[in-house]
Amino acid sequence: MLEIRNLKKIFQPGTPHAQTGLAGVSLSLRPGEFLTIVGSNGAGKSTLFNAIAGRFLVDGGDIRLGGEDITYQREHVRARNIGRLFQDPKTGTAPGLTIEENLALVYSKATNRFPLRLALRASDRQYFRAELSRLDMGLEDRLQVKAGLLSGGQRQALTLLIATLVPPRLLLLDEHTAALDPVAAAKVMALTAQICDRNNMTTLMVTHNISSALKTGTRTIMMDQGRIVMDLSGAERENMTSQDLLRRYREMTRRELDNDRILFSGEEE
Repeated sequence: MLEIRNLKKIFQPGTPHAQTGLAGVSLSLRPGEFLTIVGSNGAGKSTLFNAIAGRFLVDGGDIRLGGEDITYQREHVRARNIGRLFQDPKTGTAPGLTIEENLALVYSKATNRFPLRLALRASDRQYFRAELSRLDMGLEDRLQVKAGLLSGGQRQALTLLIATLVPPRLLLLDEHTAALDPVAAAKVMALTAQICDRNNMTTLMVTHNISSALKTGTRTIMMDQGRIVMDLSGAERENMTSQDLLRRYREMTRRELDNDRILFSGEEE
């Protein structure tokens, strides 16, 4: 489904401020695979996501999605097949539009009809209510409420639904629960697992929570200085604790993990 080969990116090359973002990253995901990514700040996690999404052109390597070479495809073209959620719940919805209008905008991709309220059919609203009811947040009865009035958890859950209403080939989750309180974060994570499983969706998720990374999905990689330094799956991943992973990181890199957030979130619950 997703094939990345020898991906390279250097920011500000040829200057004293040159910085390696990706140093030959290779990665392969099967259809429906859910991969979690951990690493300290500057490890290359978001850079990898930006490369896949087309935020910039890479300096070397190639990216294939569903067999199609998208390495030099424009970002807005890739967005037709790639869904993405960010840390800030505000980035995935239009705050001045209602819940119904936000859903209608993305739904128009599949129906090729004018997306806003006047073009909606009763069957469309019934479909929206049914999908919103799966979130179990009472949003199915608030179709005319503006997205900007929702809580952070409600808005991120709506963003998740928007990103998957027309199931993308690939879903990128960039610390999408980090800005939420623990209760809302747990709710959104549970919804994420349900939606990805129901749609057999190929997914990559960046997280600073090592314990969550090892428990979520089917596979975990750790990045460091623009490289993949660990790739865990199967029994090896199932039997690994957060402390085991941190210890292996020290053995492989001869360094301590230098990020307080990931160290703190690595504590076993």
